[in-house]
Amino acid sequence: MKNTVTKAAALVLAVAPVLGAGIVSGTASASTPTHVTEVMQILTTGKLAGSGEQPRFTNSAWTVHKGETVTIKIVSFDDGSAPLMGQYMKYTKVMGTVNGTEVAGGKTVNNVSDINVSHTFTIASLGFNMPVPVAPTGKSIVVTATFKPTKTGTFTWNCYAPCGTGSVGMNGAMKTSGWMTGKIKVVS
Repeated sequence: MKNTVTKAAALVLAVAPVLGAGIVSGTASASTPTHVTEVMQILTTGKLAGSGEQPRFTNSAWTVHKGETVTIKIVSFDDGSAPLMGQYMKYTKVMGTVNGTEVAGGKTVNNVSDINVSHTFTIASLGFNMPVPVAPTGKSIVVTATFKPTKTGTFTWNCYAPCGTGSVGMNGAMKTSGWMTGKIKVVS
């Protein structure tokens, strides 16, 4: 017998409706779900080039169980690119997913070209990385990937695309919890 539970996560911004909600499914007899979907959005107030405004991830902190299947669905409205350079080039590759790929804009990929990266969702201490491509202007792009956490603890996730302020784009929102960084708690 299937059991579905909905967790609401919403952030109201004038530029876009937020539809972030995690969906958990599993069996009625199990105390721990077998599969959870966490939905995040990357919201902007329009084209970012020269505007001084910065994008923001919604649903930046959540809890999952060790060993369960976790699907992360990111809906990005950001049409600006933040090409990866130097030590961050490794984040163009999909890492730590169940099958080594993600689905970006309906296509299964194992990497995103550095000039087409808008953001990353990276949990470095779990070896997990999702590069998020640039969204088409005035539209969104949906990126999904699935992984299974193998250890418990609280883990920081970051965006490693230089989309913030400062001379190399790694300040401001990049260091602000709830914007381009957050926490994932993995429990037993």
